[in-house]
Amino acid sequence: MLAIVRRHVILLLAFGLLFVFRPELANAAGCWTAPYSCNPGGDINPSTAATYEAKYRAYAELAWRDFIALNFPAKTNPQGKPEPKPSKVHGLDYHAGDYTAVWQTWPEARDIFLAGAAVPAAFGAGHQTPRDCLRKDASGRIELTDKIVLDEYVQAERMGPVIDKRGQYVRYGLNLNQSMFEYIAAHQLYSAQGQAAMDVNNPDHDKKTVEFPVGQYSENDDPAMTGSIFVKSSWKILDASDNKLSFYRTQAYVYDQAGGTFADEPTVKEQCSLKPIGLVGFHIVHLTSSAPQWVWSTFEHVDNGPWLNDFTFLLKRAYTFFDAAKCPASGGLPSCAFDTVPAEPWNPQRSGQTPTQLVRLAAPGKLALTVNEQYNHRIKTTYPNSVWANYFLVDVQFPTNVKASGGEQGAAVPNPAYPDGLPATSFLSNSTMETYIPGFFHGQITPSSNPIPADDQMQTLPPTGAVMPFSSTGPHTVSGGADRTTSSCVSCHSDAAMTTGSSSDFVFSLSRAQSKDKTHLRTLRMKSGGDTGGKVLTRHDASSVVEYVMGASKPEEQAGK
Repeated sequence: MLAIVRRHVILLLAFGLLFVFRPELANAAGCWTAPYSCNPGGDINPSTAATYEAKYRAYAELAWRDFIALNFPAKTNPQGKPEPKPSKVHGLDYHAGDYTAVWQTWPEARDIFLAGAAVPAAFGAGHQTPRDCLRKDASGRIELTDKIVLDEYVQAERMGPVIDKRGQYVRYGLNLNQSMFEYIAAHQLYSAQGQAAMDVNNPDHDKKTVEFPVGQYSENDDPAMTGSIFVKSSWKILDASDNKLSFYRTQAYVYDQAGGTFADEPTVKEQCSLKPIGLVGFHIVHLTSSAPQWVWSTFEHVDNGPWLNDFTFLLKRAYTFFDAAKCPASGGLPSCAFDTVPAEPWNPQRSGQTPTQLVRLAAPGKLALTVNEQYNHRIKTTYPNSVWANYFLVDVQFPTNVKASGGEQGAAVPNPAYPDGLPATSFLSNSTMETYIPGFFHGQITPSSNPIPADDQMQTLPPTGAVMPFSSTGPHTVSGGADRTTSSCVSCHSDAAMTTGSSSDFVFSLSRAQSKDKTHLRTLRMKSGGDTGGKVLTRHDASSVVEYVMGASKPEEQAGK
């Protein structure tokens, strides 16, 4: 009998599939791996060969490791509250993909950059919840939840929303990990005054004053060496027409603030509802020792829409953001306008809006496909019914021209001659987040009918046949060497700045900081009962509710509620 057990263990080890089922046997990192680490990697191995292919593959594998670790189920405390740590008892197949992931416990940007530059609550304390979203129990007491709040629906640079086949807008969230949050809190970068204080010795705003903590490689994925990570997520509001079991899903407060995302659309009325949502896109941005311009990766759900290449072959019929019945292939191309910015006003409450016909231009690169195949196989083998088998790495972007820092092996600093690091791949976008700026495709022309320069083009090879995002042998996309702001993460974010105008280390969200000058006015209005427009829980309000839920006190009733 012992010989049989040994033989089975050897076979499992040979295929890399041995994992623990019992929580008391969790590995040294303190989590249930099965067969992955549930902590992000801090960086690529510094012994990685200096070739482009070796680094490309290493960063693609880091992207997948981050993706899996961040999407592990969150640990829960005895009261059932999710905590910002991976579960020791659940894996990627938990609850058929309906759970709170680790990264969802991180503060959202809206939790950090508060009205009047208020001090944000401690890391892991929960999310600022608009008052209109709060629920009361039968006795009229406020209930506290840890649901994320999705109040954004317009893409970056105000490029417009994505509308699904039922007329629902895609929703977006932005979350920052503990390293970033603590750096922001320590330097009071959540306020315009804190940013000015950091920038006081930079009168020309030409220096890099913000330096977020960097990740470092460790063999056991030490959480203390993860470095800074922020994630941007895109979500579909799920309805009866969706195959819910194909999505990673959770519940969120879908909130429309009066006046819309930018307070410039008067037709949008304030409303909030708790909705089931499914993940359709996921950016991971990770600052590591070897990549001072950060490592940028993006993942998508396989059913978001067809690739342009697919029109030369065979279209599926169950895309989330594309109706093949209304746009069949014609001559190897779509027979309708696609990736078209919706007509204004951009109001998610308005009925009768034309759904987005979303077509993906770029397939993953050759090495990204290879890594996708590897990780998809592992997920399917370990968790045959996991929703994560439906997600793939679109691609990864990393600096190719940096200077050795002179410190630890593999550590780098920007090369002054190439401040953006000459990122590769040169194009990177997510079909649900940069729908209308995906880059130029081979054969396109400019609005003035001029051909697109060769170094500005993407091309899928071979040019016919369906894209298979989990196959290393399928069509893949190559691009020219030019790096363009409109379709490159690094080039776009290199312009990110604080409210002072100085660089914010590629992080746009620092520009959301408000001035403390407004705090006193709002506080006075609240005390006098005149702040009828205040719709967000203050830190004190949230704390009182937390105390009540934990059995310490009863929350104060909100004036005018």
